[in-house]
Amino acid sequence: MDIRQLMLPAGVGISHVKVYTAPGPDGAIGGSPHMHTVCSEMYYCLSGRGYVETLSGEGYQKIELEPAMLVSFRPGLIHRVLNPHENLELLIIMQNGGLSERGDFVLTFPEAIVKDPTAYAQAAMAKTDEQALHRRNLAVEGFQPLRQAMELDRSQGLEMLRRFYSRARDIIAPKVEGFEWVLKSGAQAEINAGLDALDFLRMGRVQYLERASCLAISAMSDPVKIGLDGKSHPFARDDKFMAEGKRAG
Repeated sequence: MDIRQLMLPAGVGISHVKVYTAPGPDGAIGGSPHMHTVCSEMYYCLSGRGYVETLSGEGYQKIELEPAMLVSFRPGLIHRVLNPHENLELLIIMQNGGLSERGDFVLTFPEAIVKDPTAYAQAAMAKTDEQALHRRNLAVEGFQPLRQAMELDRSQGLEMLRRFYSRARDIIAPKVEGFEWVLKSGAQAEINAGLDALDFLRMGRVQYLERASCLAISAMSDPVKIGLDGKSHPFARDDKFMAEGKRAG
């Protein structure tokens, strides 16, 4: 399967997510604190109410979510969705379709795990609901000290955050070449197509318009993907998601 099966116009990826309803180790109900290293991400609230916690060099923030509200995150912003009423459903839009599936995210596991790429890979693996919640709980356990440090002493918090970023780089570095291929096949190809269209219009050539097409798809109900924030139903053309690190044949 071609990785572009996961991509929509502009190279984005879109999923319908029902946020987890089980409480974490701090008693809060919600998803796994994490950040992305390459992709920007958007949460559009479809229904229900909740919150998004964010943590960055600017500090900690808690944002209320309500229907028709959109929140966006740039790479490096740690975020965690909270679902206190157990009714939150999101449309999640990834800047680069296919990168999330290939692991451009890093979870905020405790430092002892994050500093060991092998231990991190084992902790990040989740094939069952029970494993996904265990993964979420580990991420919450690592998130709390980061948040507390940032709130109590910003300089100490920044030091911890920079150390987390450095560990995250070590985890992600082996995947960078695969990420580059996804970007070139998706987002860059889409930009190039738009630039080509401008050139055709300048030259008075309209034949490219005859290649227009339409795609109508629903969020996949089977298989359900076990995501970082909850049960995920991707909008994709095929249910055979390409294995991480492999190129399309």
